[in-house]
Amino acid sequence: MNLSPDDLLSCLGRGDGSRLEFKRRLPREERAARTLCAFANTSGGLLLVGVTDTGRVHGVHHPDDVCTKLSELTIEWLRPALRVQLQVVEVHGPRVVACRVPFSKERPHAVVFPDGTTEFVVRVGASNRVADGPTLRALELDKRSRKGLTPLEQSILDWVAKQAPNAAHPAGRATVARFGQAFNIGETRARRAFVRLESLGLLIGHGAGRARLYSTP
Repeated sequence: MNLSPDDLLSCLGRGDGSRLEFKRRLPREERAARTLCAFANTSGGLLLVGVTDTGRVHGVHHPDDVCTKLSELTIEWLRPALRVQLQVVEVHGPRVVACRVPFSKERPHAVVFPDGTTEFVVRVGASNRVADGPTLRALELDKRSRKGLTPLEQSILDWVAKQAPNAAHPAGRATVARFGQAFNIGETRARRAFVRLESLGLLIGHGAGRARLYSTP
């Protein structure tokens, strides 16, 4: 990773999202570990420490200590351990720690808590969510090929991608029912296609029943 100050500044205008998170200071260990885990399990991402929620560069006083702590978190809190790329970027004086997390071929990664319990986490919009049964199975299968998809399944993926989470709807708006209404397709038929796409790892679902929301990895 070789981010220039201009590269970092260009990220700030995009705001928090599925592959980008700002933190003014390093979060508590549990929260930081969940973000790293979610990025690795979903599509990778970039954690910037020393940036406010509004995208303003604040900087950190001891960036080397932050880098050391992040490196320790990937070993102590994640199973399997995770490799990340770390860089200190000076932006007109203040220093920001950039932590790039690759999409991991070793997924699923889990956060391991001090009491021994584990939690599999995925990224949904700008949030970290616990992976439930279907999503977790998709992570374990690690299938993401679009080969052999039906026109209906391809339409679902394209439509879900356009329902991306935003400030008004942090979890997005993609449900089976809304898709069926938009495309005049029976809900039972649409649900079967959604379930198959989730089993292939091409959709991430959270929630239950008709309120279950979907997003693309």
